[in-house]
Amino acid sequence: MKIGFYSSMPLEDKKNWSGTMFKMYEQLLIQGYEVIWVPKVKFTEKEENRFKQIEKWFNKIFNRGYNRHLFTYKAKIAARRLEKNLKEYKLDALFNPTHVNDFVYLKTKTPIIYLNDANVAQLLNYYPYYSGFGILSKLETKFLEKKALQNATYSVFSSDWARDFAINTYGISKDRVKTIKFGANIIVPEKIEYKKNTDEFTFLFLAVDWIRKRGALAYESLKILKEKGYPVKMLIVGCNPEIKADWVTIIPFLNKNNPDEFKQIQQHLLSSHFLFVPTKADCTPIAFCEAAGYGLPIISTNTGGVSAHVVDGYNGILLSPEAQANDYADEIEKLLKLPQKAQEYSENARQLYDKELNWKNWGIEFSKIVKQL
Repeated sequence: MKIGFYSSMPLEDKKNWSGTMFKMYEQLLIQGYEVIWVPKVKFTEKEENRFKQIEKWFNKIFNRGYNRHLFTYKAKIAARRLEKNLKEYKLDALFNPTHVNDFVYLKTKTPIIYLNDANVAQLLNYYPYYSGFGILSKLETKFLEKKALQNATYSVFSSDWARDFAINTYGISKDRVKTIKFGANIIVPEKIEYKKNTDEFTFLFLAVDWIRKRGALAYESLKILKEKGYPVKMLIVGCNPEIKADWVTIIPFLNKNNPDEFKQIQQHLLSSHFLFVPTKADCTPIAFCEAAGYGLPIISTNTGGVSAHVVDGYNGILLSPEAQANDYADEIEKLLKLPQKAQEYSENARQLYDKELNWKNWGIEFSKIVKQL
């Protein structure tokens, strides 16, 4: 079977969507499919300028933001261009990860499998760059997204949070919407040492976005425990906040595609006791899949698609979005007093990874959908 893979970047590029596109491409090859790159349509400079003008007009008239990623005029241009481009290929299926706009008005007899980690409508006023839109822009976004989902033979999401929204909000048939969880975008060791030194506890904050992932909340929570006399340390990898404390180590950036720096990431995952990222908003945090692969209990927030990777009381702790630093400190303190419980969470995390938070499982489950086309 020949599958067209719609992507803005070559399929071999491991940086595309933090490596997720490459992992999906890799699994399609492993499953025995012939995969053809179908490049994302491009717009002319004149069209891009027109898109910007539409956004400016909307801003000026309504004094509100406009979703320039997904709107009718742009969607119709993209569909016409994509229809023309698809004539160059003889495909049995068309795989479209994340690109809503270009598939809204697409007319093709080739079955489409759409994939995303969220519905765009779920991100309105949830993610910063999807906030502040006017009511008309929001209505247009939802209208177009619904049409794109209706246009797909199957839609695949990485969490039940996203899948259920497509079913309940857009009325898409349950038979046409599936959940397949993502895996880790780094190499995971075959065996994990669950018993770690408890003379001190290292809490890993692995994230690029200090604000959205609420690094300050993690720091304040651990500071409370530190002041109570607990031997806690905080390891920050991926960002560079202005924090000066002898119990906090900051590593602003490590490139997982650089062999030497990747080894450092591995070592931090192996030596840490917990992954602590009390995120404010998230769809599918790949770092949580990676932490599970390394047997790290995860402490986070019950928001978005996080619960697809963290089961409260099984492989970690999930608190409500309203929880404060003292709430996190109280829950963490319970774990520090019960190291056996923490080890149990660690073992469960790895079991969860082996069962479903890996790309091999994704490939097998995705292939089942392809065979139904």
